[in-house]
Amino acid sequence: MTYDVSGVIAELKSRNLLPSAYETVFASGSLVRGWGNPTSDLDVHVVTKDVWTSSIDETNHVALEPNTLQYEGTFVDGRRWDVEYWTAGQIDQVLSKITPEQFADDQGTWRTLSYHEIALLERLPYAAAADDGRWLERVRATLASSAHRSVLIVNSLKQADSYTEDVAGQLARDDLHSAVIAARNAFSHAVDALQASLGQFGSLWPKWRARRMQILDPRLLPFETYWAIETMRTFDPDNPQKWIEETIAVCQRISMEVTV
Repeated sequence: MTYDVSGVIAELKSRNLLPSAYETVFASGSLVRGWGNPTSDLDVHVVTKDVWTSSIDETNHVALEPNTLQYEGTFVDGRRWDVEYWTAGQIDQVLSKITPEQFADDQGTWRTLSYHEIALLERLPYAAAADDGRWLERVRATLASSAHRSVLIVNSLKQADSYTEDVAGQLARDDLHSAVIAARNAFSHAVDALQASLGQFGSLWPKWRARRMQILDPRLLPFETYWAIETMRTFDPDNPQKWIEETIAVCQRISMEVTV
């Protein structure tokens, strides 16, 4: 199911949830991607000129100035809307962190991206504008010339490599239970890196990993091969090390072949 976002601005205005001065409003999430269900929330993003003061006192931390992200929650026709309020300055700061120059710098500010900043970057490519779309078009043009894709790939590969190292140490100590869990985590992050390299972003939403793989069905890891590993189809409780080693071998192949 998909969601018509053309009425989002009017709904926000009717609930006094839209400032008089704003840059844009857009929506994202599973409903926008056509993956939603009757209980899915709609994720709404409002880019403001000035800081919004939340009526529910709900904020989250971002590594920006100001360093908080404001939220509101409401229901429209029985469906929950989660509304985030970003200032235009905060958006500019996020985009400045992912320039090619920052990515090439060993101390680049892309390393300071917080959870919510990464979530924004992963959502922008498939977001749907509730206005004329010109703001979203400009931002996507900026993303296209940035190191956006590379940053998201590297973040996932670093996590995959870290868990792969954990597996080696756990196998050396014959800690097979921990090694199985670490191998599963390594595989998840490796798949996220592969997907990001092919333009499907969403590492913060693992529940949609299989949907993204169905869309891509990549040569490096065809969907059926991915799904067999994801569901541990060949796992033998009497010989877990075999599954662990085979899974880590897939992770290492992805790490070597994915282009940053």
